[in-house]
Amino acid sequence: MQSRYSKEIIPIEGWEREETFRFFSNFTQPFFNVHTELDITPLYTYCKQHGLSISLAYMHTTVQAARQVENFLLRIENGQVIRYSGLDLSTTILKDNKQIAFTHFPYLENLADFCAEGARIIAEVKKSKNLFNGHQGIDLLHMTTLPWFTFKGMEHAFSIGHEDPGIPKIGYGKLEMRGDKVYLPISIGLHHALADGYHMHLFMEEIGQVVQGYTL
Repeated sequence: MQSRYSKEIIPIEGWEREETFRFFSNFTQPFFNVHTELDITPLYTYCKQHGLSISLAYMHTTVQAARQVENFLLRIENGQVIRYSGLDLSTTILKDNKQIAFTHFPYLENLADFCAEGARIIAEVKKSKNLFNGHQGIDLLHMTTLPWFTFKGMEHAFSIGHEDPGIPKIGYGKLEMRGDKVYLPISIGLHHALADGYHMHLFMEEIGQVVQGYTL
């Protein structure tokens, strides 16, 4: 399968997750979802002061954190467990005709560079007639944003009857201002054959550290 990053096979036999992997691989719907919120006040303030898109910034922050948690780099391909060396993201963009487009954003380490490239991509895709735009491999995070309302839960569409590669699914809601704090509703869906709640905890710790890194 096409990829932008190098990958290696993790032998299932003898793997520390072997029993867990084989158990959840038989599930018709193997994803588990957690709905929570993030205090993104430092990131929000930084973006406002530097003229950066907050939505592109929290997506960048999400990928940056996910790259630090090995289980977010794991995928299932032809029955094998694959570890990718990196991740990009694919997110929904609302086009000018109010239809969605699944759109690839390459990961760039610098936030300002990512936002600049992201703005260019969005402007181009908004006029596109395509449903899919850019690279759509499995070395991605799948994201979507519902900026019109906050939410307490979210589930994603899925197909039954084929091998799911286990791409993590991230959903965001409308920013909520409470006092001098800014909170972002976030839904995280992970394939249980590849990750557990503990790994989601590690991800949340990572993303919190990234956000705090923007404290002025």
